[in-house]
Amino acid sequence: MTSRKKPHAYHASEDQEIAMITNSESKGIPRREFLRISSAAAMGLAVVALGEKKLFAATSSGIIPLMDVGYAPSLPATGYSVPLASASSILSPDPRFISSGARVAVVAAKRAASHAGAPGGIAVDALFPVLHRRPDDPIRFGFFSMNGRADSDAVSGPLSFTVQVPSTSGVSLVVRRQRPTIEAELTAQPPLEPEVSPLTLSLGNVAGPKLARGVYVLAFREEEGDSMTDWRRMSIAPTENSYVISGATFSYLILNVDYADAAPDRRHAAH
Repeated sequence: MTSRKKPHAYHASEDQEIAMITNSESKGIPRREFLRISSAAAMGLAVVALGEKKLFAATSSGIIPLMDVGYAPSLPATGYSVPLASASSILSPDPRFISSGARVAVVAAKRAASHAGAPGGIAVDALFPVLHRRPDDPIRFGFFSMNGRADSDAVSGPLSFTVQVPSTSGVSLVVRRQRPTIEAELTAQPPLEPEVSPLTLSLGNVAGPKLARGVYVLAFREEEGDSMTDWRRMSIAPTENSYVISGATFSYLILNVDYADAAPDRRHAAH
């Protein structure tokens, strides 16, 4: 276990609605980079009900933890690499997600060498729309985090989850900067940080990344001095058991997004 945070309790109805959340296979992610998890509860991942209005109330203060989002149509085969582009270059969303739902899988992650071992880190949550709650009051599921430790960084393990995709929005995520905490505070659930970045892989005709089958790379900002070059100068490359972003000097997370009813294929191509 990478944390002693206790997950929030949730009602039985919420448990039914997140029952589709499943762990993905651990093959393809090196143990030295990821700590294996057996379930969301075992990792102390929070599944809580929280309104978006409250969640995004302080997004204008502090560091904006999401620098940008990259995209590739597929993961590379062994011996090859796949060039990246800005996710904003996706011209049209894929409406099939409305009927199928989306399966989001953690593929790989890496913390920037400049932040290795530094206290604090980054977390990413998924927002689940549910029928018995208003659209502005989703369930929040914390599925990823990377945190600095004195001996080595703790990075949450591989998992996948499925989520319904409303036609009015898409797949909604939240990137949170986690400030350093003292050891005594780790036993309690921390307050929501004001430094958050909402991210929607959209089905609508709005600015920002569109929802499509493929691979999304979330580039994180842990400190004000973090920066990045053009996505077109970077690519996804395979390693012995995982994938890396060639040319990246920042912390990042690689996500594979597919139809929820599609057979798992980590190297699928979206044409």
